[in-house]
Amino acid sequence: MQHRIGEHALLADSRTAALIDPDGNVAWLCWPWMDATPLFFSILDGDRGGTFSLRPVQPNARVISRNYHARSLVLETVWEVGRARLFVDEALALADGPLLVRRMRAEGGAVAVHVAVETPAWPGQHAALRILDTTLEISGADRVAVHAPSAWEATPDGARCGFAVLPAEAQTVTLASADASTTAPSIETTLTRWRRVIPEIRQPAGAAPGTAGLLETSAAVLLGLRRNDGGIVAAPTTSLPQWPQSARTWDYRYCWLRDSSVAALAMLRLGLVDAARSLGAFIGSVVVESGPLPLVRLDGTAPPTETAIPELAGYRGARPVRIGNAAAGQAQLDVPGEVIELATALARAGALPAELGAAVPVLAGWLVQHWREPDNGIWEIRGAPARYTHSLVTTASGLEGAAALADQRLVPGDAESWRKVAAAAATELGGGDRPLELRLDGGGADAALAQVALLGGLDNLAGRVDATLDLIVSRLVRGGLVDRYEGQPDTLVDPCAPFVFPTFWLAGALAAVGRDGSRWLDAALATRGPFGLFGEVADPGDHSPLGNYPQVQSHAAFVLAVVVPETPS
Repeated sequence: MQHRIGEHALLADSRTAALIDPDGNVAWLCWPWMDATPLFFSILDGDRGGTFSLRPVQPNARVISRNYHARSLVLETVWEVGRARLFVDEALALADGPLLVRRMRAEGGAVAVHVAVETPAWPGQHAALRILDTTLEISGADRVAVHAPSAWEATPDGARCGFAVLPAEAQTVTLASADASTTAPSIETTLTRWRRVIPEIRQPAGAAPGTAGLLETSAAVLLGLRRNDGGIVAAPTTSLPQWPQSARTWDYRYCWLRDSSVAALAMLRLGLVDAARSLGAFIGSVVVESGPLPLVRLDGTAPPTETAIPELAGYRGARPVRIGNAAAGQAQLDVPGEVIELATALARAGALPAELGAAVPVLAGWLVQHWREPDNGIWEIRGAPARYTHSLVTTASGLEGAAALADQRLVPGDAESWRKVAAAAATELGGGDRPLELRLDGGGADAALAQVALLGGLDNLAGRVDATLDLIVSRLVRGGLVDRYEGQPDTLVDPCAPFVFPTFWLAGALAAVGRDGSRWLDAALATRGPFGLFGEVADPGDHSPLGNYPQVQSHAAFVLAVVVPETPS
């Protein structure tokens, strides 16, 4: 059974990520990295995706709670089994290698537990199971082992084992690389490691009850989905559709420099300065080596070519399932400005890494050379490139930011020439009080242009901010949330649900100009699932998460909307 997207809990450890469904099954897990070949993927194909389920044997057992332990991505599931209760704590341990730990303890009586593994069948991979007493080996792209408290036995589809969990004695099932140690760190050790890196966050003034806990979950998401010393994924999944049964199915398991810059800004706002500096250093190293690429793999290398996998049924019939993302080959002129904004914020915090400082003149020089060219824009519109207004806005803002850094002698470069191009871009945008639109020649409302109220170096556009926000509100609202843009400018005719992070942008932009953005903030907050996780988009009817999940950009936008910076931008 494929459950609703928002019913899945995320486990992550800065290497890989898993989604656990309400039945206790690992519905998604790539191994050993988030952008590697999926090991379990029933969320994309119930027949071929395999299973790794753990639950009580008793048929009428029911889940009575599923929650994260505070300041962590350690999941606790409580099953009611007659008069007894089974507590299952699950985590990707913050250890030396990827390691999934599933610990069980009982209260009120013994509980019989059943663990089942069905062999996954990723196209082009031959997976096989081998039973070695209490160890079940799974061969495929990588060889892994599931260690259990009792012996495994073969079944027609895979293998199973069963055992009793007694009140006085916990039992543990683990999944690790086949050659890894069988000694697993305790759940308590993993919790301690999480709480060492995530501070206890204070409730923001005037925020809705529970906001501090949501911020702590967002901090865990941002840290857990970022590869150690590497990039951060846009989301840990591929091909979860932006609309039910649509072909809007993209692979987000890569590092977009834009999204990563926003994620680092959110880390900084949360007080995670070292994490923000480290991510900024990675972004800077990519730019210095390769220029302002739209996206890379988590280790900085090129992503695979976008390919459809026709053998897979998709999430509830949404096809095709894709690996790779064609946006890697697009021109996206907003990327340099987004990265320079991060450099400016890190410099203000006294935390600008050398790699990112070295990247700023590379980015500014690239903008000076290319700013008049058409591109595919922030929305990665598939079709002929155009002159997108948001790209020109971020060009002007980014070059002003680069010039300011050069004035402070924090980066090398010709501040005067950068300001001249920034002024030329601002002149092309024009002043007055008309709303900004998707393209320089029109095209209607664009939710990304709410950022005009939030970016620096755009004084000439001040008279156009209110009209731009009014246009977004009047034309893009659907079900209380915000669509990306008017019409259908790309080549894919399938519908798309409204987006979560632009709804947060609108809330923040309205607040920045002294208007009430609470309606939009409340609407965006309502899209979170039961674990406090945001998707990329949400159903306009019930606001449940859709699209790849959880979405880093949405979590970052939430943080930036509710945590007010100590000093103005």
